[in-house]
This record gives sequence, structure tokens and C-alpha cells, in this order.
Amino acid sequence: MINRIDRYVLKQVAMPLISTLGIAALLLILEKMLSLFDFVVNQGGPANIVFRMLANLTPHYMGLALPVGLLLGVTIAFRKISLSSEYDAIISSGTGLPRLMRPLMMLALLLAVINTILVGWVQPHSRYTYRELIFDLRSGALGASIRVGEFIEVGDDITLLVEESHQQGAELRGIFMERKDDRGSIAVTAESGGFFATEDSNTILLRLYNGRLVDLNESQNKPRVLSFERQDLKIKLPSREAFRERGGEELEMTIPELFVERDNQEWSLDERRAFNGNFHWRLMHSITFFIIPFLAVPMGITNKRTGRGTGIVIGLSLLIVYNEFMEGMETAVKGGASPYATIWLLFGLFTFLSFFFFRISAFKAGGEPLAYIDTFWAFISRPIKRLGKKIMGVSE
Repeated sequence: MINRIDRYVLKQVAMPLISTLGIAALLLILEKMLSLFDFVVNQGGPANIVFRMLANLTPHYMGLALPVGLLLGVTIAFRKISLSSEYDAIISSGTGLPRLMRPLMMLALLLAVINTILVGWVQPHSRYTYRELIFDLRSGALGASIRVGEFIEVGDDITLLVEESHQQGAELRGIFMERKDDRGSIAVTAESGGFFATEDSNTILLRLYNGRLVDLNESQNKPRVLSFERQDLKIKLPSREAFRERGGEELEMTIPELFVERDNQEWSLDERRAFNGNFHWRLMHSITFFIIPFLAVPMGITNKRTGRGTGIVIGLSLLIVYNEFMEGMETAVKGGASPYATIWLLFGLFTFLSFFFFRISAFKAGGEPLAYIDTFWAFISRPIKRLGKKIMGVSE
């Protein structure tokens, strides 16, 4: 079913597609990594939690990068094929442009399935896990890293100061601790020590070496001083609230859950509208993969004499504008508008524009959609240029 031309087209598309996915995902992750490190440090959490948070954000970023990767992969591949005269040779052999769409539709089907799994099931669960990690950081469930040289609160009525900290609190040096209760307070200094886990998840063990303990009990006439080589102190952590169950908002629901809950009368009208809008948006997002190749191919085919690369910019701009408008249509559905008069109407316009450009390239002799775009742009920009010349002439 797949001949040599199909394999060649897929090979030409694969490299820019994979490169685009990798670069886009990497840039998005690196941009988010800086803010996450800042957030985790401010919350006093362990640094390795940042990578768990980024892992749960990756499905979201892949959902953003897949449509862009498909568009750029197909556009760059057909630009290369047309500039090297391979496109003319393929067409001359009797293989028309519609026939070249077959391997692209296979690729679009594969990416649409991957995207449906991502936005339909993986993203809701990963988004919930990401928010749970944020909750645990703020509540202290992941453990707080020791901030050297600062007084910190550990558990109930315990103040701790550490000069050095290594291995995420397992090795501490220069320790001062004060514990207050109804009877008075206990002050402890030690050369070294460390935190260790216990069988009780709500209790940690602070083991101290080579120090002194001063008991300032109000019932005693004078403080009691104790020197020790090793002292174990159990610290009871404050109880923390359990994180909520997954769901309750559209971004944390899978596609089947949205389909059911959008008609559930137990939810408020605004919540049901939000479920309905997000349900239609996810369906549209996956179906769009079958339309993108019909836009990308005419944007990639270019004249060898001019070698214009404006098709890449125009195609990418159209896709970005389409996605931005689609988010606005989803918001309109949340406000009470019909999804068919907003989301699906915009999808229809995008489909019509893509097939219009493809029809010019496939069925019109010498047809080049970019020439129409250049003519349209010249018609718009001509009055602007004239106005600019007049203004410059007046200023001179």
C-alpha cells in the first residue's frame, strides 16, 4: 500500500517534524523550569521535585507542539522537494498532488490518535498530579529543605538554626534548636546531626551529636544543663489537609467524563457550559490534524525562480491565529453560546481556507497560493505606503 514515493515523502517530513517537536518542547520546558525552581526554593522544597513537576507538564507542552510540528514538517519538506525539482519530476510521472496526500493523511491519523490520548486522558491526570505537587509543597508534605543561616519553624513550637546542610538535611552542622511548651523551653546546641524518617509519616527524628541541652523549666530553681554525645529528638509534624479528588473542573476531566458530566444536572449551568465547551474543543483539536496538511502543502510549494520562504511564516501565523481564536470560541461557549456557531464554525472556516489553497496548488496549472497572498498583501499595503510617503514628504 505504501510505495517508494510515499516512503520518500514521509522521510522528508519526519526530520523537520521531530526537530520541531524536540525544540518546541525543550524551549517550553526550559522557560517553565526557571519559574518552578524559583517557586520550589521559596517554598523550601527539595530541588528534585522540579523535575517531577516538569514531567507532569510535558504532556501539555507536547499537545501544543504537535500541530506546529506537523505544519512545519510538511511545509519544510514540500519546500525542499519543490526547490530541488523533485516535485516536478513526481508530478510528471503521473502522481498528482492529491495522491501525495495519502502518506500525509496516514501521518496525520497517527498524530491525531496520539493527540487524542494526550488531551483526552494523559493531560487531565498529569495536570491533577502537578497541582497536587504544588499543594504538597505549600503544605510541607514533601518536606522542607533547610535554609542555612535562617531561623525556621519545624513542627509545633520548634525553632531551628543550622550553619551547614548537606544531602537534603541528612547531614547538618552547627545546630541550634529551641522547643517551647507549657512548662518552659529547651535549648539545644550540637556540632552535627541530621533528620531521619520514622515509621510514623507525621513524625521525624532529629539525631544530634556532641552537644549540650539546657532545660529552662519554670518549676525548677535553676536551668538544668546536660552534655551528650548523641541525642534523639522526635518532632511531630503538623497535620496537613489531604488534597482534593481529581475532577471538579474541565481541565482535569477525561473526554468520556466530560461527555457524561456536561449533561449532569447536579452541576451548575456555568460548570456544564464549561464542560461542553472543553469537550468540543478537544474533539476539534484532534480533527484539525487532518486539515493541517492541506494548508501546509500549498504553503511549502514554492517557485524555484523566486525561492520565497514566506509560506512558512504565513502558514505558522494562520495556525497560531486559528488556535487563539479557538480559545476565544471556547470561552464564548462557557458564556452560553452554541459550540456549533462558534467552535465548529471557526473550524469550518479554517477547513475552507486550507482546501481553497490546496485546490489552487493541485488543480490549477501553475497555481501558487503564495502569489494570491502577495497580491492581496500588495493591495492592502499600497495605500499604507502612499500615506507613509506623504507623511515623510510633509516632514521633510
